[in-house]
Amino acid sequence: MARSYIAQVLVLAKTKLGETDLILTLLSSENSQIRAVAKGARKPGAKLCGLSEPFTVFDAKFHAGKSLDIVQEAGAVESYASIRENYNCLIAGSVALELATLVTNDGDTIPRLYAMTRAFLDALSIVATDENEQQLHLLLTAYLLKAMAMIGYSPEYELCAQNPELADLLRSTFAQLAKSHSGDNLQASKRQLRQTVNFTEKHLPAPLKSLIYYKKSM
Repeated sequence: MARSYIAQVLVLAKTKLGETDLILTLLSSENSQIRAVAKGARKPGAKLCGLSEPFTVFDAKFHAGKSLDIVQEAGAVESYASIRENYNCLIAGSVALELATLVTNDGDTIPRLYAMTRAFLDALSIVATDENEQQLHLLLTAYLLKAMAMIGYSPEYELCAQNPELADLLRSTFAQLAKSHSGDNLQASKRQLRQTVNFTEKHLPAPLKSLIYYKKSM
């Protein structure tokens, strides 16, 4: 018997399928990964064309398939266009999307991952307008710390116990970091991020390509 369901999703990645379709990798509001076919999404003017870009959030009705689900209906919620228009924020956001893809790839559900990633993107969209490099580094550091803690790698023993500033980032909200205009040293923020990147790369099962690009841009 055919099964349909409704979900709000964040587009993590897209892959071409045939002449006009796309396979979308999605993070649902239930904190699980969905892989679904968006039929006709590559046709000019198709509704799904605009909804299939990474960072886009939409509500949709899905038809459940054996290996891939199918997007039947969809309505836009948020596009995060400002992130895509700012190169540095685009790379930072891509790190979050790739990490979310990796940690949910085996069907795992990570509690609060969707809400945390949305909160990060909300804050990143503010920084994309302000173009504050220090805030950008602080936001990504905080996201990596929180995400690693969520999947069972608590940073406090290897990083935060030795660095109270990283502990503060772990506790801070993304909104606070995005709106802060402190006089902290930019080089110190870069150093914190490098520490966190090293910790992340040590424990993840696969490297994050977007994180490599981000390191090169620092």
